[in-house]
Amino acid sequence: TWTARESVQFALPPSRLALEVGDVVTLRQAGRDWKLRITGMSERAFAEIEARTIDPDVFVPVPWTTRPWHVPPAPVFGPSLAVFLDLPRFRESDEPHVGHVAAFQDPWPGGVAFYRSPETTGYQLRATAAAKATLGVTTNDLYAGPTWRFDHANRITVQLDHGTLSSVSEIALLAGANMAAIENDDGEWEIIQFRDATLIGTNTYELAVLLRGQFGTEGAMRSPVAAGARFVLLDSAVTAVNMSVEEIALDFNWRYGPANLDYSHASYQQVTQGFSGLGLRPYSPVHATSKRLGNDLEIAWLRRTREGGDSWAGLEVPLGEESELYEVDILDGASVKRTLSTTEPKAIYSEADQIVDWGAVQPSYAVRIYQVSATFGRGVALAATV
Repeated sequence: TWTARESVQFALPPSRLALEVGDVVTLRQAGRDWKLRITGMSERAFAEIEARTIDPDVFVPVPWTTRPWHVPPAPVFGPSLAVFLDLPRFRESDEPHVGHVAAFQDPWPGGVAFYRSPETTGYQLRATAAAKATLGVTTNDLYAGPTWRFDHANRITVQLDHGTLSSVSEIALLAGANMAAIENDDGEWEIIQFRDATLIGTNTYELAVLLRGQFGTEGAMRSPVAAGARFVLLDSAVTAVNMSVEEIALDFNWRYGPANLDYSHASYQQVTQGFSGLGLRPYSPVHATSKRLGNDLEIAWLRRTREGGDSWAGLEVPLGEESELYEVDILDGASVKRTLSTTEPKAIYSEADQIVDWGAVQPSYAVRIYQVSATFGRGVALAATV
């Protein structure tokens, strides 16, 4: 600033028009040389110059080093980890007949698309998983436990591929929090809830205070479900499939992979998968009882509902079906001796039928009781000895 405190104006002939703003010139005046930096000029018949004094020695170069040129590698998307979940209806926003999918990939491509076709061409988009699912595998055996009350005995150890788990209050648990699905060796899913989640290792949690067999999945419990079973947290990352009721139980070819790539890309994988429409499957009846009416046997039970059963205000839960229908199988070991049909939650196994089936009235019978849906057929069985 100090060296540029003096300004100068002068004119030059056309022969000096090559000069430009920013050039440094020397002005010789009264026996002294002035170093000047041209700050402005106008061109007419001659060049009118504006300049300021300058001392080049006050400008010290700033030391710098050349940074290496680095181009970040473009992300390479390999195969996605996808899970097809054949589940009952576990949230009200989904249609009861649909299946569900979940996916994980690292790096996350922004979404994983699921295309479906009855052939090997003509695939159509049926679902897009917009967020990474919280997936993992169990690292200990899971045994069958009590239903409709807390399971304090079993604990589940889960190693996650992605995500975290956290504990919730008992009220939040009963309001639907911390819901997950665990797949048994037969490919069936038990829906559980867990109150406590304790981090015990890298990406490894111990889950305790469980609610088992939620949404009619108590039949998927085994003793045990061996370690290595697939675990899926049932949160918003689990996506419903766009499908119709007529497509229930039909196997389709599926291709899935990064949503930003075409389904013909090499990163896409192909599987054959169908969904059973388990949201339409009636829950098993409960609390089987029996009494003798002479030598006739009356078998009774309580039905459950898969829709609108959470309210305590009514006298009875809604039916949830087009009509009320039950079937009772009378068993002889693994074979069925007789099937009784009824439109109310009780059935009569008459003395005459007992004699036809067994030759005489028996002291007890093994039975399986089903509620029947006009859309799905038989629901989950209640096994009992009456």
